[in-house]
Parts: sequence; structure tokens; C-alpha cells
Amino acid sequence: MSFFTGTLYSDTLHMDTNLGVILPQDSRFHRYPDLGIAPGVKPRAKPKTFILLHGLSDNYSVWEHRTSLLRYAEFYDAAILLPEVQRSFYLDMKNGPAYFTYIAEELPKLASELFNISVTPQDLYIGGLSMGGYGAMLAALTHPEKYAGAGCFSGAYDIKGLVAMSQVPVPDPVLALIVAGMDKDMRAVFGEDYKVPDSADVFTLLPRAAKSPHRPDFYLACGTEDVLYPANTAMRDALKAAGFKVAYEEWPGIHEWGFWDTAIQKMFKHFLTP
Repeated sequence: MSFFTGTLYSDTLHMDTNLGVILPQDSRFHRYPDLGIAPGVKPRAKPKTFILLHGLSDNYSVWEHRTSLLRYAEFYDAAILLPEVQRSFYLDMKNGPAYFTYIAEELPKLASELFNISVTPQDLYIGGLSMGGYGAMLAALTHPEKYAGAGCFSGAYDIKGLVAMSQVPVPDPVLALIVAGMDKDMRAVFGEDYKVPDSADVFTLLPRAAKSPHRPDFYLACGTEDVLYPANTAMRDALKAAGFKVAYEEWPGIHEWGFWDTAIQKMFKHFLTP
């Protein structure tokens, strides 16, 4: 099992950027498949690949620090890419780098060339939590032809609502913590008028994505006490109404890592086991 952290140069971002990479090809399960890999999973020369996206207050390293991701990747034979996007909401910013183009277009090509991993539509998945859940949904609905599936946890899907919320006092202390400092972020992302284009609204993207001949599957999870719970049930219902295949799970939980550590395991099991 190999885990690398480092930097690569992005032509899209015009700078070096951090990246974590997990590769299971040298794991004990590849050497001795009978040791106990996930039931129904067979080690592959090129495992399926997941791009995992961080939240607003995190960075690329958070999944490895806050969960047992290396163990899960080995157990399910999954290659993982952990990119860094700052507080960009995974969008091509009006006043900043083009992070959406980097994640959706440049990163898979770079990773395929550098690490010899599969990024075919049958093998590539994208997932994330909170801001990263929104980013994963945005990528999957903008380019449904690129992904086999998307796993989104406690997604910050109501981007227009978040823009409005960032500009007024928020009474809920948990929500206030989530949106702290977001006014400057939204100005950088959308410009001085805070205008959210249709290309950034995942609910607006749904009808066009539903017409794609290739539709990714979705796994969604949210805690029933999460402050973003209403947006997550709305996203679930909208995906189902548009005809997408959606697995949705909820259980008691708030906007925190105990919930997401469980959710990431459930996502891997959903997508990678029969």
C-alpha cells in the first residue's frame, strides 16, 4: 500500500498545488488475495479511482488525518486522489484560479500520466463532504460522461442560499461556524455582484445532465441533525425525480468527521462490492 504527498504543477492553476495519492497495487491483498479483501472485490492491475474532495475549512490532507482512508482503500482496492482547492467551492473563480477546470479536466489526465491509474468513465468516481460534496455533485452533473459514480456527504448544495447567508448574521452557532469568512470567498468566486451563474447551481444543471446517454450513479448521505440536512434531502429528491440512480442513507449525526468516516466506508461498499 503506497501513500504519497507532494506537489505538481498545474497549467490550469498556473502554480504548484498539493496532491495526496493512495495506490493499493503493492498492498498485501495484491500479493495474497485470500487475506480478506472486501467480499466480491478482486485486486486489479489498475484499481478503480476516486477523487476525494475536502471541505471549506480543510485541505487535501484531511481525509488521511481524520479517517482510516488508507485502510479502506486497501480493503476495497481503490486508488485515491486528494487534491487541494483552498476555499474556492470547486469553481472557476471570477477573481482566482480555475479550480473546476483543474479538478474535472486537468487532474485526471495528470494523474493517469504520472501514476498510471485508470480514469476511464467506467473506473473514475468523485466524492466529497460539505463543500466537497457540492464539488463532487457539480462535477458529476456538469460532466456526467466522465464518472461511474459520485459520493456526496452533507453536501452544501444550495449555493445561492449560502451566498445570501454569507452576507448576513447567522444565529445558528454551528451554521455560523461553517460560513465564517465566506463573504470574501463568495466575492472572489462570483465577483462583486455575487451573481451565481446557472453553471454553478447543481439544481439547475440536473435537467441537462439527465439527458446524457451516460449517467453516473449517486451515493448520498447526511446526518439527520446536520444543519445542511434540508438541502441534502432536496438534492436526493431532485436526483430521483430526474431519473438518476440514487442510494441515499441518513442516520443520527451532525456536520462532523465521525459521520463522514462512516459515510466514506458505506460509499466504498456501495460502489465497489456486488
